[in-house]
Amino acid sequence: MPVDAGIEGGLSDRMKLRIRIAILAVIAAPTPAFSQSQTQQDRIDEVSRFVVTAPICGSLGMTVDPALPNKVEGAFKLETSKWSAPPAAIERLKLASIQRQSNVLKVDLETASANAKTDAQLRQVGSILHGYGRTCLDATRDPIFSQVIIAPSGFDLGRAVTDMADSMLEAGGLASWQTPAIQSRGDMIMVAGACRKRIGKARSDALIAEFGKSESPRTREYFLKAFDDALNDPELDFDIAQCNHLITRYRAAIAKAGAL
Repeated sequence: MPVDAGIEGGLSDRMKLRIRIAILAVIAAPTPAFSQSQTQQDRIDEVSRFVVTAPICGSLGMTVDPALPNKVEGAFKLETSKWSAPPAAIERLKLASIQRQSNVLKVDLETASANAKTDAQLRQVGSILHGYGRTCLDATRDPIFSQVIIAPSGFDLGRAVTDMADSMLEAGGLASWQTPAIQSRGDMIMVAGACRKRIGKARSDALIAEFGKSESPRTREYFLKAFDDALNDPELDFDIAQCNHLITRYRAAIAKAGAL
């Protein structure tokens, strides 16, 4: 592998890792747990989807009742009491369906993360979240879940999905608001942090002063986090030649991208 590719690959891999950590945080969010015919099975699966998706609904800006597990449990038992299936069988099917839907969510988000090799593929996370966002909207119209998952007035699913996807992607410089000018400067600030022990305090500080300024609080926060993460990342251990190469490369990228 060429030296250039190895250096840039190291930075890129760390950025993608941070995105994947953010995605895994969504997967790890606790799923509310509440302890036939095809139509009935479909209803069980629908309720399970709503239960499993509830944490995402909250992350999209909807109000999710903390008492959702107990309220849904009681309401669903009342609904299924009219079915001819034995309660024990319904309970078994319900628990199996919740596990199935949890696995589906986990596979969807993990696959989007692990298989992403390009910026465009990483941004597919947004399209997956949009699908789960539609499930959230369906929940707000459901007889049971409309009492425990509520969309705010004027809720914009597209905007909510973009905001949530941005929160996952911004650590890697791939959020919707991170223009090429922001990305290239963020890369330079990462180098200022990762290479500080090689290029010295004065040169590192000079790079921050030249490229780490912005009138946007969000952009400034991104630059500061890029520096902090790189400064404290022991795997970004470049020698002086590699550091000089990266500085030269990102100066060119910044010049090409233009002003913030």
